[in-house]
Amino acid sequence: MLKLAINISLAVQMLAFAEGLVLAERSGVDRKLAVDVMTQSPIGSPMLKARAGLALDLPEAAWFDVSLMQKDVALALDTGRELHVPLPSAATADELRTLARALGDERRDIAALFEVLERLTSKASRPPV
Repeated sequence: MLKLAINISLAVQMLAFAEGLVLAERSGVDRKLAVDVMTQSPIGSPMLKARAGLALDLPEAAWFDVSLMQKDVALALDTGRELHVPLPSAATADELRTLARALGDERRDIAALFEVLERLTSKASRPPV
């Protein structure tokens, strides 16, 4: 159960980081600068510091792939329902992983959520560089 509790936190942290990174980049902040500042800020958990760079250069071989993370999140959500424990941020993270899988990213690292969110946003909304 602790593994599931930890993994929902990892899933949500990676999603929140990806959201912030897309927002920063779309507002004109350089992606590498945003990653550097975000990882050195109060949100810079050990997990984020280890994985944030993957948003800059997503490896072919996943450290922890989307489908394995989604399996753990789904198990946590099932357990939450059984115990009457709401897990709203885990549910949102699960929805984005479902989308990632639909886009063919199920075997990519969980850092691929940045690319998924990037694909969801309109390229027309990007500021001139």
